[in-house]
Amino acid sequence: MSDPEIRADTDAAAANAARILEFFAAVLGPAHDTARLDGFLAADFVDHDAASGDSGPASVRTKLDGLWSVLSDGHYVPLQVVAAGDLVTVRSELVAPAASRAPALSIAFADTYRMAGGMIAEHWHVVDADALAQAVRSRM
Repeated sequence: MSDPEIRADTDAAAANAARILEFFAAVLGPAHDTARLDGFLAADFVDHDAASGDSGPASVRTKLDGLWSVLSDGHYVPLQVVAAGDLVTVRSELVAPAASRAPALSIAFADTYRMAGGMIAEHWHVVDADALAQAVRSRM
């Protein structure tokens, strides 16, 4: 994973940014280690973008396990991290090489995380949902 640009307004915010980058490396990066989610998500974690209506940690695991089952060679690459107070925003790309039936994949994401005690307490994201759905369908 390349080193993203990191901007933080305090040492505490920089520590939060570093923790999010650990999350990217372990869970969202090529390792796809969703078993490690419990070490990153607070027990009362809320995903404000949960399409299923379930906004807790189990929903995140289900969503990511499903994504990695279709995009086994895909991963998120953090490009820029901005941290202020307890918030960390990451601009990233979901990337995957060309597959037999699909072109190479690169979809831009913007995620914001609220941190509490070194754990992710809340999450919001912005993505072109149609482009993501089309990319996933092309690889099924």
